[in-house]
Amino acid sequence: MNKIYKYSMNANHDDPEGVIRSFLDKRKIKYSCNLLLVFEISDSSPYFEDVLSFMNGRTEFQPQVRIKYSKKELEEAKYLSIWLRKYSGYPQPEEAKDIKNSYINHTFNTSNFCTKCGSGLIQNDSFYLKKSFNIDKIRFGGVYWEYDTFFITTELRDLFVKEKFTGIEFIPVKNIKTKQIIDTIVQLKIDAVFPSKLQYEVEKVINCKQCNQTRDVVKTNSELSAPKEIFSQLDKDFYLSQEFHGDGLLCCKSVLISNRVYKFFAKEKIKNICAKPILFI
Repeated sequence: MNKIYKYSMNANHDDPEGVIRSFLDKRKIKYSCNLLLVFEISDSSPYFEDVLSFMNGRTEFQPQVRIKYSKKELEEAKYLSIWLRKYSGYPQPEEAKDIKNSYINHTFNTSNFCTKCGSGLIQNDSFYLKKSFNIDKIRFGGVYWEYDTFFITTELRDLFVKEKFTGIEFIPVKNIKTKQIIDTIVQLKIDAVFPSKLQYEVEKVINCKQCNQTRDVVKTNSELSAPKEIFSQLDKDFYLSQEFHGDGLLCCKSVLISNRVYKFFAKEKIKNICAKPILFI
C-alpha cells in the first residue's frame, strides 16, 4: 500500500517562471502541463520527502491524497469496497427540480423521502434509461446520481447466475420512451446489508436539519475496516453498507464484494471498477 500525493495548479499563475517544473525535471518526475500543471508523487519515491518539503513551502498547494494498493493486497483481501471508474447518462426522467416528474417518483417509494438530503427512498419499480445508454463494451456500468446502483449486460448476468453469487437480484430496466423492458441490460440490485458499520477517517459530518439524519464524508486517503468478530457472519458475495457516505448528489452507500467476486471481475476483465480492501481488525 502506498499513498499517492497529487498536485494540480495553474501553470501560468502559480509557476510563471517554471521553478516547480525545473525542480521536477531535475528529479525526473513526470508531469503534464497544458493550462494545468499536474504531477503525482508516491510516499515510496526516493524524492518524496524532498518534494513534500519543497511544496509545503508553497502553502497554497494542497495535494489530493489517495491510497494505491498492490495487486497482491487486492487479490488477498477477503472483502473489498468497489466503485465505478466511469458513469454514463442519468436515470430517467432526469428532471432534477420537480420531484413529481423526476426519476425518483418513477422508481422509488417516496413516503419517507427527505427532499433536503435524499434519504428514505425505497426502490419499488424499475429504473428507466434512454435508448442511448450502452454498456456492451464495459458490461458493468452505472448512471450519475445513483452511485451505489449498477447495471450489467444480460450476458454478464448469466455468468453471475452460473457462479451463484449471493446477496443480489436482477431487476429489469425499461426504456423511458417506450416503457418497454430493455432486453440487453438489467439492474444489479444488492439486497444484503453489511452486519456492522464500517470504520474510517472522517473529513466532516453532515447533519440534515430536516430529517435529523447524519452522514460522513470519508477522507479520500482513509482505509476501511470492520470488526474482525463479524467475519464469521459474512455469507454473502455482495453487501451494501449500513451508512451513507458523501455530500449532496455524491451521497451513497458503500458496495462491498467478496474475494471470489473480485477474482471473477479480474478473470472476466471487468475494468470499470476501482477497489479498496476491507480490513478486519
